[in-house]
Amino acid sequence: MSKKVIVLLVAFIAIVLGIKNLGNFFDVTTEPKYADVIVSLGGDNGNRIKKTLELFDHNYSSSQKIILTGADDFDPSMKIHELDWRASYLAKKGVDIENIVFNAKAINTLEEIFYIKNYMLENKLHSVMLITDAPHSRRISFFASKVAHYEDANISYMIVSSENDWWDRDNFYSNPEAVVFVVNECIKLIYYYIQSQLGSLHAD
Repeated sequence: MSKKVIVLLVAFIAIVLGIKNLGNFFDVTTEPKYADVIVSLGGDNGNRIKKTLELFDHNYSSSQKIILTGADDFDPSMKIHELDWRASYLAKKGVDIENIVFNAKAINTLEEIFYIKNYMLENKLHSVMLITDAPHSRRISFFASKVAHYEDANISYMIVSSENDWWDRDNFYSNPEAVVFVVNECIKLIYYYIQSQLGSLHAD
């Protein structure tokens, strides 16, 4: 076997192993721990808010607050449970509407992360639990640590996964939905990393 063939074979194996490990790279979620506030991030199909309610009911939010981010066509004249189906769901499950903090201005994950930071500082809170889909967690961690600089503001964060049947970090490549999610996250993370190096990411 020629040296060129060996090099190509090694490169192929490295690529395959790298792809197989993408699930573990993008999934940086942890087990839940008690925090000052719980955040259910936008883009939810129902699993994020269900996980949020589960943890809230087990008193994981010491402030008894739940933050909901991301909603379209915000009308301040409407009541929160009329505006957002997630708030309506929480209210029907017994959560006091006054304990739901709603933000509709954030239109993407980065803006959500900056909003949460500002809310934490304004209310003198220091720990936050972020609920999202597992492969979304790497980009959230990047935003919180490298762009919004939570640690510099004395804010600790943990990212807890919603429960999705399609996600298995070790075998994500066997599920088409998981593969699409990971590919999208690859593209987005590379894009935002480049933007951060160019100094283009900041709070408005």
